[in-house]
Amino acid sequence: MKAQKAAAAMLAFCSAFSPAAGLITRADDTEEALTAITAETAVADGNGAFTATVSLSQLPETGLCAAEFAVAYDAAALSMTGVELLYDTGAQNAEDFAKLEPPVFSYEDKGDRLWIRWGTGLMNADYWLKEERPFFRISGTLSENMPAGTRTELRIVPAAGETAKAEIAAGYVDADGNAHYCKTSVTHGAVWKPIDETGATMYGDLDLDGKRSVSDAVLMHRVLAEELALSAAGYANADCEFDGVLTLADVRLLLESLLKGSDAVVLGARKGS
Repeated sequence: MKAQKAAAAMLAFCSAFSPAAGLITRADDTEEALTAITAETAVADGNGAFTATVSLSQLPETGLCAAEFAVAYDAAALSMTGVELLYDTGAQNAEDFAKLEPPVFSYEDKGDRLWIRWGTGLMNADYWLKEERPFFRISGTLSENMPAGTRTELRIVPAAGETAKAEIAAGYVDADGNAHYCKTSVTHGAVWKPIDETGATMYGDLDLDGKRSVSDAVLMHRVLAEELALSAAGYANADCEFDGVLTLADVRLLLESLLKGSDAVVLGARKGS
């Protein structure tokens, strides 16, 4: 019964989290715990399908018995197709045996963000989130209209969305049933739509003038800053590392080629260009 009451308190804390609401209990002489949530940067396959992992790190020594947040995304750029829990603490099996509700891990696609909740009513911290490891994996499909060589963000945000007062909820319940809030730091992820290398004419030649120059490197910086878009052939030529995505590493490789010469630094498919 005590465990169920503690779980109810913690889940209510997640649903209606507000630092001013008096739901947070922390000692003045102790450092506030921190939890880090990181979304992966992934590359879609040729059909636009992708998977991306969200991981936990910097967890408090006590562990977490509840967490609630969302993965925000651009619905015009991608659609979600599934979620797979990767971190099984054994809490669900134990709760099933004790006939506790609701489920430990749940999610819902809200259309522009994927709502995530993990919470257990078990007071035994062995069943809590305590290890720095992948938490869950999302799968989805990029829009056919998304240009090749571009990316769309996966943002870790509060469950209610990026509103002024909303915060990510994560914490634990102590032996007296008090809910303790953990500050969170987040690292956003992204999904890249790969470049079609078959359109490449000369790696590093983004403006398609038949040569490589510093102006191509400047153009690549502007593309990375999302100031402009390239043609399909321009994107293909920009992939100097031949890894299907456009990053600062491609800029560095292009500049190195301009400095040392094409014989010293090979661009693209490593088969000549």
